[in-house]
Amino acid sequence: MVFAFIGFGELGACLAERLSRSGRIEVRAYAPPNTSAAAAQALEERLERCRARRSSSVAEAVAGAGAVVSVVPPGVALQSAEACVPLLADGTLYVDLTAASLADAEVAAALFDPTGADYVDGAVLGTVATSGAEVPIVLSGAGASRWQALVSPAGLRVSVIDAPAGHATLLKLLRSVYMKGRDALIVEMTLAARRYGLEHEVLATVKGPGESVPFPQLAERVLCALAVHAGRRADELDASSEVVAAAGIDPVISRAGSEVLRALADLGLRDAFDHERAPSAAEVLAAIDERSGRTAPGDL
Repeated sequence: MVFAFIGFGELGACLAERLSRSGRIEVRAYAPPNTSAAAAQALEERLERCRARRSSSVAEAVAGAGAVVSVVPPGVALQSAEACVPLLADGTLYVDLTAASLADAEVAAALFDPTGADYVDGAVLGTVATSGAEVPIVLSGAGASRWQALVSPAGLRVSVIDAPAGHATLLKLLRSVYMKGRDALIVEMTLAARRYGLEHEVLATVKGPGESVPFPQLAERVLCALAVHAGRRADELDASSEVVAAAGIDPVISRAGSEVLRALADLGLRDAFDHERAPSAAEVLAAIDERSGRTAPGDL
């Protein structure tokens, strides 16, 4: 079976190498011309390592392919889908792993509805740098189960959400509130700590048992505690933001965090739970929704 990759950066090459070594899949790749000699050389090395045949156009790459895997930058994800739609035969899978916006993923999926090809919304939940070809990928959409069946024997770690296209992207973006927000928070904290000469000391303190539990347990603990301590923690973050600002850094993250916690305190969560730690995170979230009067995206 032929798999055509549109775009062939780190993610595409890593997946393609694993698929090509299965012995059942032929890999083609289309990548726009590179602007530098170094980038062109890196691309040639990836193609050789993956046993991939380079195509001179999108049309050449996808001709007769059973699956087309788009791994282009998010900003051109929709353009990639638009270019492929009229070229795909009935039954072809179009697998979108581009980290595009939810709006773009939904528009792209709608392009395939009138055709015989199936759109697969894919969300990569991790990095190739740490997980390689076994990076977790979540899928949704009409062709999700078919693509899972094709690539799982080759060792790709894919799971399927029984939901329309767009839900895998939605899951990824919700997850990124923490994952990418955490990145920004680390930058703000460590840069300020460095300017005070306390970088190593501060980092060493964020390694206690409370941070070593599985994330669902951490989220449960944090939410239950906030029912009582949101106000106090907002005050502490206010003080933190002043220290960060004094180091010459705009305390965007710590100030925003303080505002979020202050808003929780202003909802009266402490009174809602009789000044005691909440029994469960689910009850805290329900109380937040009830007291804010917002329970669904349509209410926002």
